[in-house]
Amino acid sequence: MKRYQVALLTGCLALTLNFSPASGAVKAGTACKKQGQVSSSAGLEFTCVKSGKKLIWSKGVAIAKPVAAPTPTPTPSASPSPSASPTPSPTPIANTLAECKLPVADGKGDVSIGGWPRISERSKVLGDVTATVIMVDFPDAPATMTPAEALARISPAQDVFKEMSYGKLSYNLKPQLKWYRMSKNSSDYVAGGWTFVKQRDYMIEAAKLADSEVDFSNTDNLIILANPDAKGMGYSGPAFAAILGRGITLDGKYISNGTTSAYDLNNWKSIWLNHEISHAMGLVDLYAYTTSDKSNRYDGFRYTGEFSYMGFSSYQSNSPSLLAFERWNLGWIEDSQVECVKSSQFTKLITPVQVSGGTKAVIVPISTTKAVVIESRRATGIDSALNKSGALVYLVDSSIQSGLGPVKVFPSYLVNDPRYLKAPRALGESVTVEGVTIKVIQSDASGDTVEISK
Repeated sequence: MKRYQVALLTGCLALTLNFSPASGAVKAGTACKKQGQVSSSAGLEFTCVKSGKKLIWSKGVAIAKPVAAPTPTPTPSASPSPSASPTPSPTPIANTLAECKLPVADGKGDVSIGGWPRISERSKVLGDVTATVIMVDFPDAPATMTPAEALARISPAQDVFKEMSYGKLSYNLKPQLKWYRMSKNSSDYVAGGWTFVKQRDYMIEAAKLADSEVDFSNTDNLIILANPDAKGMGYSGPAFAAILGRGITLDGKYISNGTTSAYDLNNWKSIWLNHEISHAMGLVDLYAYTTSDKSNRYDGFRYTGEFSYMGFSSYQSNSPSLLAFERWNLGWIEDSQVECVKSSQFTKLITPVQVSGGTKAVIVPISTTKAVVIESRRATGIDSALNKSGALVYLVDSSIQSGLGPVKVFPSYLVNDPRYLKAPRALGESVTVEGVTIKVIQSDASGDTVEISK
């Protein structure tokens, strides 16, 4: 899952947050129409939540009041000369997300935990994405399963992308249900490990075998699905994410993103595809490339435990859905659903990241490349095995490269919880990170209300 691409730095684009919650007189416990809808009344913010089979307004949470900037007092001065123009008063800046949109600062940049906008050659993340699937086997590993059986190994990834994106991404596998025989044994392609050029050559050979029968002109992602029984392909099916025009052109279409499978598909199942294509979208590895404690069997996941499939890529993990910051970076969480907090005191209801609607993250910038992020987690969807619900707190640092800890989840028990199963903060629990204290003061089906002080 490690990367081999050329470094490229991108800039940080400052955007202004314009949040206008629905208004109107509402009362806690009364009926509402759309889950996740937010409404304010009498200085309180209410969220539409599901209670049994009904949709009702949650308990009201006090809306944090911004501190008004003082109006400067005019100072008398001599009359200006006829040619002089009065200096305009500075316009107050609205609540901006600029400080929370961390720049790419890891010295690499092809994939990064930060960066707005993303690199133009990265995969589409909104609307319809067509992923052309070419299936190959090898002289030393001829396929015995049908192409349809092989496709079934990865097809559930389509639904995972729909869940992660709140329906904003429709990832469509377009398979050629036929096995194409490669010219070399499976182990020959990966001998000495994958490099960018070796992987691209492998993909080009596979595409050429199918070219007379496949129209690539609408391809967004190219997936080369190797015979899952080919042990010679090894245990690394990496993403393909070209930059600087180094992609592949087929039927007049430039293709810079995709992936190639390996024998480890049998272990990771279809979430392997979500992990690798999320690299092609620009996300980093959250698991550790290095070893810190050989006695800890979970050492490879010491940064984020079992949160996000960019770390532990398994349906059996504690909570594999993407972090709120990752979804925001991909555009699946709107700017209006993020609070960038620069005040010393702040209180906010955060709705679960697994459902649409409401505020999805509260972010406290620490430096130009570092921020504390708070989100809410519940046991639903692919996170149904979540051990403990609550407010998840983590530190994001865009100066740290993929696999070296760009995201660090703060667990409840460092020694006795190596999988970070108890990391989310429940009602009454708190944690202090980088001088920022986060305490959960209310927790129910609508999410977690956190009190932040620094």
